[in-house]
Amino acid sequence: MKKILVPVDFSECSRLAAEFAVNLARKTSGEIYLLHVLEIEEPDQGLGSTGSWAGSEDVSTVPYMIGRLKRVKTQMNNFISENGLTGVPVNDSIEVGETSVKINDAAEKHDIDIIVMGTHGASGLKELLIGSVAEKVVQHANRPVLSIKEKRPGDPSNIIFASDFSEEAEKIFGTVNSFASIFNASLHLLKVVDRDDEDKKDESHAQLRAFAIRHHAEDNPYRILSAGKTEEGILLYSKEINADVIAIGTHGRRGLARFFNGSISGELVNHSFCPVLTVNFKMEE
Repeated sequence: MKKILVPVDFSECSRLAAEFAVNLARKTSGEIYLLHVLEIEEPDQGLGSTGSWAGSEDVSTVPYMIGRLKRVKTQMNNFISENGLTGVPVNDSIEVGETSVKINDAAEKHDIDIIVMGTHGASGLKELLIGSVAEKVVQHANRPVLSIKEKRPGDPSNIIFASDFSEEAEKIFGTVNSFASIFNASLHLLKVVDRDDEDKKDESHAQLRAFAIRHHAEDNPYRILSAGKTEEGILLYSKEINADVIAIGTHGRRGLARFFNGSISGELVNHSFCPVLTVNFKMEE
């Protein structure tokens, strides 16, 4: 994971994403691509309440856009110097258009290995999955996306791979395991079963054990946990081991509906405290 894309809106969340990206780049001898996207309809905080520039009310005028680009370039330079980004190779760019589209376009253009982006709101996972820019990025990305909401101390040491360990999980385990290996983190394998299906626990243990053997992960900690909802089980285990990252698979445009049995529950969505790594099942196809 040497090519790291960090979308930047100059918020605190962006700073947290950049901080993680710098650490990752140093460990992999990688490089960072910073991207800020200007959406024409967005108000410019550097302008008056009317959104005008140089006496013009038309935000599509050349003088208006030149003014915005100059201000953003200054912000980008300050962002680089203020966030420890001078010690690793950094490329920065400014694009105009729809944010999620431009992020994924940049990922394709530069053959990015991972997108690291900050999220806002009550939960990183909430903003990641519910109607946000990050949700759209995840839906269309053909590479891993790490969503970060709040600062976590040091390197990740406990990472959860939450899965049903079906054939699809085989496609992305290598990516998740490689991510954990960069930090020498303990990768926990977790399957959540419905409380009403307690009799399936033995079957799930056998399935998970077979998965671990196939991937030479017999020594990895693993857990079969009963819960009313999959999300509740993931949240419970993440608190139990003080997880630093939760890794899950996604079906891209189909989202996480299948993994979460048709819906995204508010339980994990509203209370997840750690970053979430999503990996598209189709990425390895």
